[in-house]
Amino acid sequence: MDSSLQEQMAAFRYSLIAPIVSRQTPLAPGELKAYLAQAASQVYHIPGSTKTHVSVRSLERWLNQYRRGEWNGLKPKARIRKTNLSIPPAVLQEAIRLRKERPERSVDQIIFILEESGKAEAGTVAASTLSRHLRKAGASRKELLAEGVEKGFRRFEAEDAHLSWQFDFQHTLYLPDPKDPKKRKKAILFAILDDYSRYIVHAEFYWDEKLPRMEDSLKKAILKHGIPSQFYCDNGSAFSSHHLVRICGKLGIQLSHSTVRRPAGRGKIERWFRFIDTSFKPEAYALIEQGRLMTLADLNAALAAWLDGYYHIREHGSTKQSPKVRLSSCEREMRRKTLAELTEIFLWEEQRTADKTGCVSLDGNTYEVDLELCRKRVLLRYDPFDLSCIQVWYEDKRYADATVVDLARPYDRRVNPEPAAPLVVEPDGQVAFLELAEQKRQAQWTSEPVSYATAGGDDTQ
Repeated sequence: MDSSLQEQMAAFRYSLIAPIVSRQTPLAPGELKAYLAQAASQVYHIPGSTKTHVSVRSLERWLNQYRRGEWNGLKPKARIRKTNLSIPPAVLQEAIRLRKERPERSVDQIIFILEESGKAEAGTVAASTLSRHLRKAGASRKELLAEGVEKGFRRFEAEDAHLSWQFDFQHTLYLPDPKDPKKRKKAILFAILDDYSRYIVHAEFYWDEKLPRMEDSLKKAILKHGIPSQFYCDNGSAFSSHHLVRICGKLGIQLSHSTVRRPAGRGKIERWFRFIDTSFKPEAYALIEQGRLMTLADLNAALAAWLDGYYHIREHGSTKQSPKVRLSSCEREMRRKTLAELTEIFLWEEQRTADKTGCVSLDGNTYEVDLELCRKRVLLRYDPFDLSCIQVWYEDKRYADATVVDLARPYDRRVNPEPAAPLVVEPDGQVAFLELAEQKRQAQWTSEPVSYATAGGDDTQ
């Protein structure tokens, strides 16, 4: 079994036990038994298998494996038979037609019809593969049966601070382009909101919404506040990456995604973004037009002032408390990781096959590994911002770090640093709302100590 399939199976197993292992409050008597029974009654698409159910015994075994070996303990050791991963386009189109013709049909029924009608040869279509293709095509039973049915939503709020964090990107405003100040470039806001308190545990503007930006914010939030029980986000590419699943597994966090095309589940963070549009954005644009806010660093400084000097200390419309006060009510001791531990967990991973001279290539660079690894497929772990240091792993054993032979690119192309920004124009003496917020923010430093171990966020005005 290749390591990619092992990672997929570990991710699947973790998704089932995450509500238990990521929980930071004690289980009530009988709650574990009830959850395992409920989880075992569900239908799943299991990586590398045609089975659709898991047993309570399997769930108990995975719980024990995770408690002993964490993420690596969930990786299967035995080899399994690989199924056919491709379906001819004509067969797939016929399968989609059959499902849309009668959404109640199961995947097994569709395969039976395809085989008996001569559309597909017997044994050539795997149930798990067809199910995945049907979901990708928007032809899952759940989606088709739900079309045209209006559903209500039940209000939800976490029981305590740092049990659930919602996070998302927003295309907020435009700044002068660092490459050409005469042009404007979109600044994208990434924010993480604590569901219970509505406190923004971290928010920062970036030039793009790629995976490295999300990782940067998550790492800063965890260092400042500790490890939450759950991450809740949408199905964007950065949030659906296997890398994020692996990070959550190693940190013991439950990763949950909202239903596709149903953003109401992320109502708190969406409402907070609307408040950004009405409260922060106009003030920021006023400073931009005056030439007093010109760089990404300026924008993030203004955002920090608005958060701590205004938003976090004002009464929230739903909770009737300020986010700062509501967050400080949390008395639970948070799980924490050091910066070194987080850096190790957040390392990127790529597989490469060493050639006969023991060399591998990564992002245009050439490295040399131990000669005993020649012609073997190794795992490279690295910080995308520093490609001069590459860890080398083979069969869960770490070897000496790769030696740089040719470093054509010092950082991954997906984290290309931006050029230096233009100089900031001197203020013209006008008093702005964001400057007042910054004064209020700084005044708090002398009036009361701030505990970053208990600080936390809000979603509405």
